[in-house]
Amino acid sequence: MKRTLVSLLAAITLLGTAYVQTRDEFNGGFSLQWSWKLPDNDPFCTLFDNAVSFGDSSMTITTRDGGMFQQFNSHKNVPTLRVSGTIPENWYIETVFRTDWSTVPVVFYTQAGIVITTGARNYFQVLITRDAFGQTQTVYGSTNSEQDDNFAWGERVTNTWSPDTDWMGVRIERVAGEEPYIALKFRHSGTNGWIEYDGFNGGRYYPDSPFYQHIMNMLSQGARIGVYTDNACGCGLAQPFEFDYFETNLPLLPVGDVDANGIVDDADLLAVLFAFGTTGDCLDEDVNQDGTVDDADLLAVLFNFGAGS
Repeated sequence: MKRTLVSLLAAITLLGTAYVQTRDEFNGGFSLQWSWKLPDNDPFCTLFDNAVSFGDSSMTITTRDGGMFQQFNSHKNVPTLRVSGTIPENWYIETVFRTDWSTVPVVFYTQAGIVITTGARNYFQVLITRDAFGQTQTVYGSTNSEQDDNFAWGERVTNTWSPDTDWMGVRIERVAGEEPYIALKFRHSGTNGWIEYDGFNGGRYYPDSPFYQHIMNMLSQGARIGVYTDNACGCGLAQPFEFDYFETNLPLLPVGDVDANGIVDDADLLAVLFAFGTTGDCLDEDVNQDGTVDDADLLAVLFNFGAGS
């Protein structure tokens, strides 16, 4: 063990600033600085009940009871990335996922998608959900928001469609210009790529919209961005959603930034060394969030040493 640690520490002199990835393809685990922590939520560490697994190129989250709805903040299994740094004028967040919708009862608003959040009391969601209102086998894109535990429907939807088991996805992006706007997009096997939300209110928010302001305010405050799943029934429905990738061009905390100060430095290295061998969920020093602080976490800090502002 000592020889391994000495060798790893010696390697630090050969390392430069690492390229910070903006895409995670979930190849057997996380490659970005993900966290299962969610402020204002109970539990604070949302990793729960063996509901998360990784394949060779995907992550599966199986729904559990609990959600972010006004004061009932008990969401489970919400992986997020911390935004850190100057927000670009043109930014985007997207993810692609699939599930067997035939196993979702038509009376449940079971859903999955993207979340932008500073905690369980403040968020914005871009999602695809079962059409429980119409109680049909169709699904549609929708939006939800909360400010200080006050829920509001996001007023943007897509037309419904009959889903298959292929990949579908959601994307949110800001487009700069003389009249900037935030666009909501979706895709599935019948859209031939990303298209804007096509419901009765269109798929855009302009600066005079409270939702536009809410999203931009959260991002300026170092929001967390990530994926979420929700059975939306409190009925024990365990529905697996398989995520193919998550991608963004927003600046993120670099991998190995254990203390979340925006740079991978000696403090992060020491934190991992002092916690070496520790096991448990949601440990800050567990860089890859696999439940153990080990050589992989130490290597992540070393290979990214100096990254960040």
